[in-house]
Formats: sequence, C-alpha cells, structure tokens
Amino acid sequence: MTDVWIEHTALKTALGEGAETTFAALLAKQTSFTAPLHFDSKGRVLAICHDLDHRIAPGQSRAEALLASLRQQLPDRLPERLYLATTVGAIDLLEKDGNPIETSRALLDCAKRLFGARQAWLVAAACASGQVAITTAAAAIRAGQCADALVVGCDIASEFVTAGFASLGALAATTPRPYSQDRDGMTLGEAAAAVVLTARPKQPCGRITAWGETCDAAHITAPDRAGTWLGRACQTALAGRTPAAIIGHGTGTVYNDDAELAALTSLMPTLPPLFSLKANLGHTMGATGVIQAIIATAILQRRQLPPQAGLTIPDPRAAQAVSALPAAIRDGGILSINAGFGGINHALLVEKAS
Repeated sequence: MTDVWIEHTALKTALGEGAETTFAALLAKQTSFTAPLHFDSKGRVLAICHDLDHRIAPGQSRAEALLASLRQQLPDRLPERLYLATTVGAIDLLEKDGNPIETSRALLDCAKRLFGARQAWLVAAACASGQVAITTAAAAIRAGQCADALVVGCDIASEFVTAGFASLGALAATTPRPYSQDRDGMTLGEAAAAVVLTARPKQPCGRITAWGETCDAAHITAPDRAGTWLGRACQTALAGRTPAAIIGHGTGTVYNDDAELAALTSLMPTLPPLFSLKANLGHTMGATGVIQAIIATAILQRRQLPPQAGLTIPDPRAAQAVSALPAAIRDGGILSINAGFGGINHALLVEKAS
C-alpha cells in the first residue's frame, strides 16, 4: 500500500497564522472569542480573524481573504489536484446583496485560481468535510490516480450560520466547555487550513495512516448519543492500535460530547489524553478537520498535548483523559475525530513522519 505523507501545511485562525503560532497559543490555553464587526451576532462571541475586517474589498468574500493567507505560506509550486472542504463557501456574498449565487462553487473557483489547480473537487460532508477531504485525496494517491494533492478547508463566521445554530439551541451562552459536566453548547469560528499530501515526500511532517467513516443517520442534526457508529469509525481507523492521544470533535454541546465519550469508552476503557481545540478556535466547520490534522503533526513532533481550554469539572467519562495542563504523550499515533449533520462520523489516524 502506498504511504501518504503530509509535506507542507498552512494555517490561518483567529489565534494567528501558521502551525507554530497556533500550536504555541494552544499550549498557552489562549482563546479568541470576540464580537464580530461584520454582522450583528446578537451579543454572541465568535472566534473572529479581525485582521480581515479592513482588508475585504467590495464584492470580495472573507473566505477569499482567508485563502489568500494560506497561499502566502505555501511553496510556489503546488499540486495540480485540489480538494476544497467547506460547508457554506462564500456565504457572505449572498448575505451582502441577496442575489442568487452558488456560494460553494464561488469559493471553489476562487481556490482553483489562487492555488493554480488544474483539477478541483468540492468536498461537502457537513462539519466532517475537512477530514473527508483529506482521506478522499489520500485514497486517490493510494489508488495511483495522482502522486500528490492539495487539501484546503475553509469556512467563515457568518450571520447565516450563526443564526442557524442559534435556532437549534446549539450555541453556548458564553464560551464552550468541551468535556465538562456543565457544558451548554458550541461557539463558532472562522479559519482556513491546507495540507499538501504526497506519495513522494522530501521533508514530511506527518503520515496519514488509516481512517474510518460511517453514517448513523440517527437525525438530521443530532448525533446518535450511544455513539455506536462513531465507535465503529474509530475502530476501523485504529485497527487494534491504541492512540497516543485523541483530538476529539469536542464541540461542547451536551449531545455531541455524550456521543463521543460513549464511543470512545466503548473502545478504550482507559482513555488516552484527550483534547478539543474548539474551546480555543471555535467550531470552524469545514476547516476543522484540516486544522486537526496539522495540529496532530505538531503534537507528534513535540510529544505534548495542549491543555483543555474552558474545562471546569470534567465529565466523569473523561476525567482521567482531559486536563487543564499540557500533557506529555507516549509514542503512537493521534486519533482525530470529526462528526457532521446527517449522522456523518469520521476518524483519522495521523502518525509521526519517520
């Protein structure tokens, strides 16, 4: 089987640019929640890239500005094949003038132009889009369809999405508290992230080892709280291995964390160190899975898991796994978990480049 390696990364979040900057902020337990200036959030805070506020030209999407930040961090020569993960694309263009526009297609066209791709695919798998895009590209490399690929995840903070999650009662009253007993919801964020995957690495920073994907179809928006099919996705990705640590989906909603902890404890009675970056960066939707893969490589390189921001009293099932302090990790891979509307469950195993 062809090995698939992570060769280059790029990252733009509310905590800064690049993997080094973002990982240092996560280790310091920094958060990034403020009120947006580009729409009325009705008093809710989000993880906003405020440096974009005065850089958006008329008729331009914030998502395009996020992608432009990634382009500056990547090498001049990039793969000709692009996979773009997004949930709503350039949704702010629709909000600005109300004219009909295919918002995801608009962002795909923009990405294709910015990154110089000859072939481009849109991956829309709700909030699991990022990891699904990575493994779709990895599968193409393993099948010999291409030697390398660029995977990009991008979503912005918007009035449309914020109002939608508010109508579901899924937003936290203040800020998110993943894996805490008193968690009451998620907080949204905006970000973009990119990885170059290749079968012929020169200086790899990580390796895509295995993955699992299932759909429980329990509800259009809510997860199966028993976590059965999420557990099966994790079981497929792990194939009998015990991960050194887990980057969980960890939105901080009651239902999501219930389902996730049920799935994990059914597989591993004693959980390895567990962490969710959504308490720092917010839920960045289509970008989340790509960010998690990048942070997984940083964790493996430093053998240290960031502390859990927002942690109060841990859920008893996670009490021995989550910590308000950085945790040293043993050798092994990082299990990264994504879940999305419609019952999508995705688990990805990232290992050290060696």
